[in-house]
Amino acid sequence: MKKSRRRILIDICHPAEVHHFKYVYQELAARGWSILFAAKDKDVVEALLLAYDLPHVLFSESQEGILKKLLHVPVELWRFAKIVRAYRPTFILSNLSIHSSWISYLFRITHIAFIDTEHRRVLDYVTLPFADVKLTPRAYQRCLGQNHIRYNGNHEVTYLHPLRYRADSSIREVLGLEADEKYVILRFVGWHAFHDVGLTGLDLAKKMLLVEQLSQARRVFISSETALPEPLLPFLLKISVERMHDALACADAYIGEGGTMASEAACLGTPAAYLNSLRLGYVDEEERYGLLQQFDRLDHRALNTILATGKSIKHAAKASRFWRDQLDVVDFIVKFLHNYPGSLYRNLYEEEFFCEKKRANEKTIFNN
Repeated sequence: MKKSRRRILIDICHPAEVHHFKYVYQELAARGWSILFAAKDKDVVEALLLAYDLPHVLFSESQEGILKKLLHVPVELWRFAKIVRAYRPTFILSNLSIHSSWISYLFRITHIAFIDTEHRRVLDYVTLPFADVKLTPRAYQRCLGQNHIRYNGNHEVTYLHPLRYRADSSIREVLGLEADEKYVILRFVGWHAFHDVGLTGLDLAKKMLLVEQLSQARRVFISSETALPEPLLPFLLKISVERMHDALACADAYIGEGGTMASEAACLGTPAAYLNSLRLGYVDEEERYGLLQQFDRLDHRALNTILATGKSIKHAAKASRFWRDQLDVVDFIVKFLHNYPGSLYRNLYEEEFFCEKKRANEKTIFNN
């Protein structure tokens, strides 16, 4: 059987990656491409794949703790290889996972990696050499060498661009809010990812302090990767997984440990306070636009700033300025794949909308 030129396997290891690729899937499927999602069953990944009716197969379960993750790698490689052998894709798209990197190299399949986390250097040593193309946001702070292409946007822009997403304010009714009642979303992460090694989050006392202080003026809803302790259970955010962006868009503020959700809030025009010492290029860029603030710890200064964080006309103007500078990243990805490998060497776009700036062994695609 001859391998199709329009066959893509998309590797999913985190819920945000479902959002990252869902509109890419829609655009490519409409053009006759065959696409399959190969996913780890982590958090709400399967629920999102089902909610968006995306063709998928689960090949692994998420493991907690670095030792368990490492011991499970051979199992993941074997299962992923079986999917690749059966599906025979032309491209594998991933966020630079070990299994995509190694198996794509083994089967001589073009691997296009989407990277936005600078902190994962150890993992990069065993994955980067096997990626044919590295696509990163312009704000990404490292140089990844040959075929490293920067674009003017980030992963969250891919699925939250105004051309792709409109908030549904009916989420307020789902949350049981009064007409003018303001609310905030707190996000606590599990600290089990490879890039979380050596980092710790808020303890229960500080979580309780945040909830107590914020509740004085606004409703508080908590989204958490792990089970909440009993004192915080009344604040648990109970919505279907595909409504999370509606909840973020309509919130007065986001406060949390998760960088992805902080960036999502920033893109949605919701002021964000990011409580994490991990520095990320795309977060730094959004902070420069005035859309979020990052705090290494929850001290007195940080708490006072967080309590004053909320929507305003001034903040809305900052969000508008941010969006004027962003690509339609879905369109960029679709054109890049459709024109590959020529897209590595020439500008794919109309000159009045895009320009290309080359550096040593890399290039950047900007908006004009």
